Amino acid sequence: MFITTSFLSCASFSKKTFEASLQDLERENISKLEGNYALNPIIRYKEKVPEEITSNDKLPDSLFLDDAYQFMVIPNVSIKKKIYRKSENSNRSIALKFQSEKLLLIKVYQDSEVIKDTLLSGKLKKGMFYLDNKFSKCTGIPYFLGGCQSNKRRIGLSKNGNLLINEADSNNGAFLFLFWAGTDYNLTYEYQRK
Repeated sequence: MFITTSFLSCASFSKKTFEASLQDLERENISKLEGNYALNPIIRYKEKVPEEITSNDKLPDSLFLDDAYQFMVIPNVSIKKKIYRKSENSNRSIALKFQSEKLLLIKVYQDSEVIKDTLLSGKLKKGMFYLDNKFSKCTGIPYFLGGCQSNKRRIGLSKNGNLLINEADSNNGAFLFLFWAGTDYNLTYEYQRK
C-alpha cells in the first residue's frame, strides 16, 4: 500500500496545454533543438489558451525564475537565485548544443560573453528531451506523517522552431494516509529562437 501511494504524489508530465504547438522530435532530428534562444519566455502555456508574455508583464521574478537556463538547470524552484548581473543594455541569450545523443551543453551569453555553461544529461522520449536533473525530497514519514516534493523538466521544439520547456511539480503530504492539500502543476514556457 505504501508503494502504491508513493506514486500518487510523483510529478507527472502532461502535453495538454501545448500539444498543438509541439513538433515531435525523433532520434534522427534531435539536433533541431540546437541553436540560440532568448533567455526570457515569450509564451506561457498554463491553461488551454497560450498566453503571450510582453516585456511589460510582471511574472514572479521573471528575469531569473523563469529564464530558460534556470528553468532547465536548477532542479528545484526554491533554490533558484540570481546568477548573473542585470544590465538594461545587455543582450542575454541561451545556446544549446548536443555533445552526444545523451549530453546537452547549455551556455548563457550576456552580449557576446559566456557567463554560465552547464552540461546536462538526458534522453529522448515521446518526442521530447527529458533532462536527468530531477528533484525529489521527502520529509517525515511520507504518507504517514509527512510529505514529498518532486520536480522534473523536459524540453522540446515548437512547430515554429522555438524552444519549449515543460516542468512538472508536485508537493503533497498526508497524515495516516489521509491526504491533505498539496500542489501539482505542469507549466510550459516558450522561448524565441534567435
